[in-house]
Amino acid sequence: MIKTLLGNEFKYEDDKIYKKYKRGKKWTCCNDLKPNKNGYIRVGVNNRLYYLHRLVYLFHNPDWDLYDISKDNEIDHIDINQINNKIENLRIIDGSGNNRNQEKRQNCSSIYRGVSWNKRRNKWEVRIRIDGIHKHLGLFDDENEASAIYQSAFQEIMEKY
Repeated sequence: MIKTLLGNEFKYEDDKIYKKYKRGKKWTCCNDLKPNKNGYIRVGVNNRLYYLHRLVYLFHNPDWDLYDISKDNEIDHIDINQINNKIENLRIIDGSGNNRNQEKRQNCSSIYRGVSWNKRRNKWEVRIRIDGIHKHLGLFDDENEASAIYQSAFQEIMEKY
């Protein structure tokens, strides 16, 4: 049903998806819609809201199951920009990988992701989460060195995606 609808009432041009409105037969760019409070653009189709990145992915992969909301069928924005819905920026990933591909949290002691100050040891601690389990990567005197260790481990893990 939705796959047929996407072919008739949606088009993808210049890395943007357009929706044809029935009344005016006018094409409107969905990428220009305002993102919700979580930063994602949603589009109405048959009185139901869908995330734009999921519609873009479906448009290019018609055999993909839009309604499969399992942790193994999440769509990740590779560059972490939630409104960059170019097909080249979207990939299927599991929940763990999708959670890993995020910006650094604001309330951290370090300027780097995966690095925090260990008060007890007076050193920078590096930890990474793999499949829900925190893995300790070491303690370091230098924050930059700690960040390099984290980045190396992060790249190694993300290569599988």
